[in-house]
Amino acid sequence: MKIKEIILGIAIAIIFLMFCVFGTKLIYDEPKYEDYCDYQEFSETDYINESYYTQVYRECSDKYNEANKDYSKKMFIISLIFGILVIVGCTIFISTNSISGGLMFGSLMFIIYGTSRYWNYMDDLVRFIILSIALVVLIYVSYWTSKKMKDGNKRTSKSEKKNKLNQ
Repeated sequence: MKIKEIILGIAIAIIFLMFCVFGTKLIYDEPKYEDYCDYQEFSETDYINESYYTQVYRECSDKYNEANKDYSKKMFIISLIFGILVIVGCTIFISTNSISGGLMFGSLMFIIYGTSRYWNYMDDLVRFIILSIALVVLIYVSYWTSKKMKDGNKRTSKSEKKNKLNQ
């Protein structure tokens, strides 16, 4: 692979990651802390009454954290499904290395983005299962791709031999 193809692949990966993240946020709004905890509604006496302020703060923070957990879980599922579909699609349908490599790397980064949002909320067993599945899928895609490339090289060699014989 030439340096231009590598740089182009990296550029595609970065732009594709940004496209996925901002596209998802455009469709699915992230919860905002201000929607759950509005500090402007407190009066000076509320700030003085520390126990009341702490209680209200804790309640609104809990509501925000629950909404953020739900959002992070959905982002994880979206990024995982979309990322795997793009990786598999690139492996099967796109033969240009810079494009397929860039889209695959961008998809991998999107999966990492979605996973990292939900990582703190997962149990260790779920983390282990997710990592196991990801490892198996990546090894399979790598094996399948290298086998496909070897088969393609064999066909090219046979057709080149036929062309030489016909000349």
